[in-house]
Amino acid sequence: MTLEVISNQQIEGHKPYCFVIYSDNILEGTTAAELLCESNKLLEIIAVSYEPIDQPIYLFKERGKDVYICIKIAGKYENWDLPSNVQETISFIDKPDFVIVDTSNGEEIFVGETTGTANVGNSQWQREGRKISAGVKMIPMVYQTYYSGTDRSMFTKEIIDSGAEMGQVREPTSIQVINHFIYSLRYKTPSLVIYYPNPECDSIKGFQRDNEGKALFGNYVSVCLLYTIDKSYKSIKKEIETEIYKRMLDFITETVKHRNLETKRIDKDFPVQPANGILKNSGRPFIDFLVNYINGDSQFDDTYDITRWDFKTFKPWSHMYGKTYLLSYLRNKITMYSYMKGPTKSGFTLDTPKLTDLLDNLFPNDKGKFAQRLDAKLPTLIIPTLMFQKEGDRYIYKVDPGTGEIVAFAELFSKDVQGNKTMNTLIYVHVPGPEEFSTATKLCRAYNRYADCLIINGQVYDL
Repeated sequence: MTLEVISNQQIEGHKPYCFVIYSDNILEGTTAAELLCESNKLLEIIAVSYEPIDQPIYLFKERGKDVYICIKIAGKYENWDLPSNVQETISFIDKPDFVIVDTSNGEEIFVGETTGTANVGNSQWQREGRKISAGVKMIPMVYQTYYSGTDRSMFTKEIIDSGAEMGQVREPTSIQVINHFIYSLRYKTPSLVIYYPNPECDSIKGFQRDNEGKALFGNYVSVCLLYTIDKSYKSIKKEIETEIYKRMLDFITETVKHRNLETKRIDKDFPVQPANGILKNSGRPFIDFLVNYINGDSQFDDTYDITRWDFKTFKPWSHMYGKTYLLSYLRNKITMYSYMKGPTKSGFTLDTPKLTDLLDNLFPNDKGKFAQRLDAKLPTLIIPTLMFQKEGDRYIYKVDPGTGEIVAFAELFSKDVQGNKTMNTLIYVHVPGPEEFSTATKLCRAYNRYADCLIINGQVYDL
């Protein structure tokens, strides 16, 4: 695409509404702006200014109207004296790829996250903290990822670097979409995931995907810009949100092969109620309700509360970390549950008083602390995670994927749809590490937000 290059003075002559994109790096910012330049039914790209060259300004015109919009690419967050609200957003837990700000009032109007990989293996939950930074501030957010990709997390770095193993083709689980639905409900703001096709990997999984996601992404950013200028764009905004949510629903309810049988993806990934039944059997009415609810056009309807868990539909927790100190001790001593049969990342017990007694026995030096931290009347969610990794004679911090796993599972299970606590959250670092460590990492920010009880190196830590 070739654009006319004009001066800042020429842009000012159009008296545009102005926005700025702050981003992780200038490439993220320009990629976001260029989303608006192709297949855009709302905005027409007019020209670009490079004064200075590392701060391009894109000029757009609203189709059918004499209204102009300019978007400045501010580049790397660290290079700017950021507005306090943007600084809060990027430091809440984890910083998103880009934030769009209305320069007339400093209001954040959009948060975006794009990735060139599929959310599989260790990448599955890596970006959940970035989504929540938008949700809690009620900023519309889109996360772009791929329908499928290769998972090489089971191989060592040396094998991956050698190119000897290409990995297993996998797809994101239904929980990714379900979490976005929950974020949208809980924070009453659009939290969307848009999948792009990955033809080679998609075909291996038996799918031929369309490429409409890219246009949807660009049009949704465009309508968010226009909506800040003209509220009559609300109906178009809702139409695009409905289409994106519908595609999310189609992904989790499509038929897939699992153990040589055909089943719905959501039945394979998340068979617990009521979320499974509502999304599988009443998905379109749910989306209609959701779009109206997050846009302030309807009250909450308990019919569509996908977080009011029916514990009878959960399975015994076959945890992935059964040989760790804590979970091996708890095995056969207390009943624990999770969302599906087979190894999962997190689980919970309904008997918190018994769990507290067992923890007192296992950690006698911290006896009494557990009863203070864990509400006996609530179930307790247990999230095992990494924090360190041994590399030679030293430890390095392992902030991913642990940060995202904590956010994903705590948001999924420990709160109701209004954000009220429904489970205690016990976070258990199950690998050894140094006694002293930095508390400035995004992993520690996740601890501070979600953990009622935190165990590291066999010690209970104050938060």
